[in-house]
Amino acid sequence: MRRGPFVRRVVAPLAAIAVAIAIGSWASAREPDTRTSLASALDALPAGTLVAGFTDWAAIRADLGLGRSSTAATRAALGDDASLRDLTTRSVLGRVVGDMDEAFGWSAADLEWEAYGQAPTGAAMVARLADSVSIDAVEDRLVALGYTRRGAVWTIDAAGATAVGPELASTLGHLAVLRDRRLVVAADRAGYVPRVLATIRGDDRSALSVRPIADVAETLAGSDTVVVQSRTFGCRATSLDAAGADVQAQADAAVGRVGALAAPTFTGRGLVDGPRSQSIGFAAAFASPAEAAEQLRVRSALTTGPFIGRSGRVEDSLRLRGSTVDGSVAVLRFDVDPDESAYMSGEGPALFASCP
Repeated sequence: MRRGPFVRRVVAPLAAIAVAIAIGSWASAREPDTRTSLASALDALPAGTLVAGFTDWAAIRADLGLGRSSTAATRAALGDDASLRDLTTRSVLGRVVGDMDEAFGWSAADLEWEAYGQAPTGAAMVARLADSVSIDAVEDRLVALGYTRRGAVWTIDAAGATAVGPELASTLGHLAVLRDRRLVVAADRAGYVPRVLATIRGDDRSALSVRPIADVAETLAGSDTVVVQSRTFGCRATSLDAAGADVQAQADAAVGRVGALAAPTFTGRGLVDGPRSQSIGFAAAFASPAEAAEQLRVRSALTTGPFIGRSGRVEDSLRLRGSTVDGSVAVLRFDVDPDESAYMSGEGPALFASCP
């Protein structure tokens, strides 16, 4: 593999993260952001975020050898090839690369990274534009498409929404452009955009200030794509309940042989692409380091044998390459063949990543 699975960038210790937040050094637009892209992305999403998806577009283009993806052919290849390798599952822009470039003059091919967060009060996409993109051109195109600006928020009119199509109009119907940070913020409703802007300015707490999210993110830094889920969503996503009573009985028996499962506070998955294979990490934050260590033991024992709730054996598609505890976070790391399986949807039975 061209690089180590979780060491593409240097990750600051959590103590340094806490100090940096306290002194506000990251909140200043005048200071360069030296954090990992994942940390920057989570710091742009509100603290109430329950599910967050992250896509490192700069890394994905490099992985696929597509450079700046400045032609129609390379943009098409970016959307198609990245999708086939499960790299765009957490993106809301990966499916519309060509259409978005045609309408807006920029797309995922022109981003450093993209984040999408869902909270009880709203959903938002935050994307960082590459340095090669002209902010003036971005705003000029908004005017041409029929957007009007009220305060910091741009909203598309009915004619413009019809012209760009329902998917783009839904995703980018209400947005803001932060020139100094080169960020585009879009939300499912106009009123949620200012909430995200307040988070980015440091006036409101961010998802990165939530300790379990920060802990999980630290273990997954360097991944091409990441999903982080709160307890409710993570437990629901990996549940075997829908598989039927027989499958649940098999799961209960398997767990009973090795210990007991505990419910994590937040879970995460991070996928790293490689020229021949990929690696994926499953991370789960628990109440204490002792609980994390015990859960690592139990869950490691469930990474071989029948893939309960699915077909075949676990090791047919996920080959365990390492298991570690980092503070209160237990991490299982696997080799995965993208031609065999895809796991970044965050959905589907997975006993080793499930809840009681």
